[in-house]
Amino acid sequence: MKHFTISKGQNLFTLIATLPFLVAVIFLLVGLFTSDDISLEAPFRFNFFAVSVFLFVHLGIIFILAKYRKIEFSFPHTVTKKILTIFAHLFIFAISNFLLVMALKMNFNSWLRSSKVEMLELTVVDKNISHGKATDYYIIFDSKEGRFHNKVSPKNYHNFKIGESFKASVNRGFFDGYYLVHPLK
Repeated sequence: MKHFTISKGQNLFTLIATLPFLVAVIFLLVGLFTSDDISLEAPFRFNFFAVSVFLFVHLGIIFILAKYRKIEFSFPHTVTKKILTIFAHLFIFAISNFLLVMALKMNFNSWLRSSKVEMLELTVVDKNISHGKATDYYIIFDSKEGRFHNKVSPKNYHNFKIGESFKASVNRGFFDGYYLVHPLK
């Protein structure tokens, strides 16, 4: 039976490698539990540049720490396993940094939203019920600023009629989307 010992440097590598994922999970949970019925969310957009920057910073930190022998990582002996290990690490780093960018954008968009109140005309174009672990009710609005969706309570869901228009007082999100000053209906 083989016994493996893990050095302090290998433990630090594991922490540095998984830190973006752990931070992303925390921020995603905070965003999901603090998100409420006042957000008018814009359609999801992937920011390749931001994810790339975060990924290169993450890899840069790992390489700098490895150069100064603060972290250690070892690879398997065969070339095929080395290549697979490198690609697996890069894939995990990319996914972790993607989640981190998404979580930071979601939270900072809300936390740093404008305090200036604007008027936005919204027209109900669709209604959607999302069945998953929990049932969520969404109203899809169209406006001159684009299409937005708003999560509403089951009680309020049936009060909205397709084609109905509203003049809503909103605050602009830091990156995109809007936040209603008062919930509709």
